[in-house]
Amino acid sequence: MKKNLRIVSVAAAALLAVAPVAASAVSTVSAADTTTTTTTTNKPTVDLSGAGSVSESKDTVNVTPSFTLTSAVVKPGTHTVVTPATLQGTVTASLNGTSVTADLADVAAHKVTLTSQSGYTTIYKYDAESKQTTNHLGDWNASANDVYVKAGNEYKMTLTGVGFSFGKANAGKTLTFKLPSNVTVTGAAVNGNKVTLDQYGNVTGLTFVVNNIKALNAANTNGVSFYNTVSGLIETKGSYMTLANANGNLNVNDLLNDLKKQYKAVQLQNGELKTFDVTTTAPDLTAELEKAGIKVNAAGDFEAPASFTATLTAKSQDNGKVATLPVTVTVPNGKVTTVPSQSKTIMHNAYFYDKNAKRVGTDKATRYNTVTVSMNKTKFSNGIEYYEVIENGKATGKFINADNIDGTKRTLKHNAYVYASSKKRANKVVLKKGETVTTYGGSYTFKNGKKYYKIGNDTKKTYVKVANFD
Repeated sequence: MKKNLRIVSVAAAALLAVAPVAASAVSTVSAADTTTTTTTTNKPTVDLSGAGSVSESKDTVNVTPSFTLTSAVVKPGTHTVVTPATLQGTVTASLNGTSVTADLADVAAHKVTLTSQSGYTTIYKYDAESKQTTNHLGDWNASANDVYVKAGNEYKMTLTGVGFSFGKANAGKTLTFKLPSNVTVTGAAVNGNKVTLDQYGNVTGLTFVVNNIKALNAANTNGVSFYNTVSGLIETKGSYMTLANANGNLNVNDLLNDLKKQYKAVQLQNGELKTFDVTTTAPDLTAELEKAGIKVNAAGDFEAPASFTATLTAKSQDNGKVATLPVTVTVPNGKVTTVPSQSKTIMHNAYFYDKNAKRVGTDKATRYNTVTVSMNKTKFSNGIEYYEVIENGKATGKFINADNIDGTKRTLKHNAYVYASSKKRANKVVLKKGETVTTYGGSYTFKNGKKYYKIGNDTKKTYVKVANFD
């Protein structure tokens, strides 16, 4: 029988497909300083020394172990493991606004033990010091034992040898560990939920127990979709219409409840289409609205724009698959917040700039594509005119050089041919000296080493030598 569990590092670029014995990862997070490193035998694995000195009023450390257990896949009709189960996850700690996340490969400094929640069977045990792995594969007994990690069953994970470094500024202080309801922590320096740091600001030798980790179904590879209960259709982009109240407001909780009535998540499980509720919460929706610049008060009320987006999320409890659905919410009596805009064609590849005429990132608008911009141009301090990019009716603060869109009128100093390439003319037209021609964007250097401007508000290959304008 194959080994029935493997430890997976989620922080790696790719998941490690290894047998349990390969999980002998040592901590990659160093201690706070050289002194601490040389004097502690059990190096801390979660370094929060960057949080600074802790006062009595801010002594709470929010610790959130988050682990995902995926079931083993067995040969039909047998108990032989074909694909081992996987255990992956992180321990996240936050203090004074500083958050640190260590993955399982880092925090498994000493021992990881996985036990069925009933306590009957130790499914997996790994000791980093001795580098020994134990898989307890006892005789099959459906009433008592899990001989492998089974989908839908719940398990308890014990993680031993976890440590934290808070820096020498917090030496000897007592901190409060705030944990989820299914998590406990013990250790020599732990008293209830209080943890006392040593003379270096560290605490080591902690044991975390995470209860009720439900094993996800590895055999189910189906994704999650969203079902519109009104139209009866599966949708990838949703739409919903509602009215604001007499004050022009909507309420986050009411809106979310209505969206959850219209949209359900669906997934094929064991040959049947199962329906379940979305997992988006009111705080999730509030955060999305505020990120979009829509202020929400303590009661959940907000001034309703004529249109905005609310994103729904759903997670399958069967296999852990997650899906999102952006829903365009239309409010006919809502406040119109869109900026007047127009659609323009980019005639020359154009970078984006901020209001100080400094380039923003490396993305660019490519020629012959359309872009939505402001109705009017703005002249910057460098003397160049720009259009502001408009997205979803809102100004973005990103600008495009107007020359790449409208072009610049130039007067020919010489008669000029129109070229398609460095060796081939585009047509038989001869542009005359003194004629005004519109060129678009900067010049192109052709294979012959000469520079050319694009002319003509179209996609045709029509270029004129820059030298003819000099």
